[in-house]
Amino acid sequence: MTARPDDSDPALAELTRRIGGHVRALRRARGLPRRVLSEISGVSERYLAQLESGNGNVTVGILHRLSLVFGCAVEDLVAGGARPNTEKGHRLALLGVRGGGKTTLGAAISAARGVPFIEMSSQIETVSGMDVGEVISLYGQEGFRRYEEEAIASIIEDHDRVVLAVGGGIVEAAANYDLLLRHFHTIWVKASSAEHIGRVRAQGDERPMAGFAAAEEHLSNMLEQREADFSRADLVISTSGVSADRSVAELQELISNHAIM
Repeated sequence: MTARPDDSDPALAELTRRIGGHVRALRRARGLPRRVLSEISGVSERYLAQLESGNGNVTVGILHRLSLVFGCAVEDLVAGGARPNTEKGHRLALLGVRGGGKTTLGAAISAARGVPFIEMSSQIETVSGMDVGEVISLYGQEGFRRYEEEAIASIIEDHDRVVLAVGGGIVEAAANYDLLLRHFHTIWVKASSAEHIGRVRAQGDERPMAGFAAAEEHLSNMLEQREADFSRADLVISTSGVSADRSVAELQELISNHAIM
């Protein structure tokens, strides 16, 4: 049974409640269900519920695990409000599976804020000197990931203010994903599997529709498997059931509220 904070010490009880509130706010800002945070951090879902309600027995070890997930220092969980990460500059990466709306959102933010918009596939072609299909054909996935790492590094070196659209497959390359998370403000652009497929079809690619039910089931399973990885992004925006204009407005609000650029 988890011990409750000592109610005879009002200052300690208040600190515990404050820490719980900070953890809850960070989890919600990242769109993390408590179950997913538990899986990533190794902290039990029951304990997280107690912590967020102000009834958990707070330990440095637990706060350390949570700080690694949230990308902040332990003291930020105590004091509230993570300190600015200067490594990220004003670089924004929109992350997610094709058809979520990354290109539409990225282009809109680029135009509204006067910053470059880059798609990862285009940057890979720039650094490799060949199209993505050739890279994969000649060097396989391992070679593709090497060029992906080089592409990320080149953007970091050349741009302090930029919007980057990144395919969801990056989560399969842990080093590349960590590099992205460390040097970019990341937002997971998510949608339902049916909407992902429908939008790809609307772009003129009929391949996902060869067997709609099977394709939707496959994508749904993939999204579920990658949920914990996608949830490591700083923030999340859902484009399901809303217009492009509304999604752009919500993204603008996120960018402003979190002083991303």
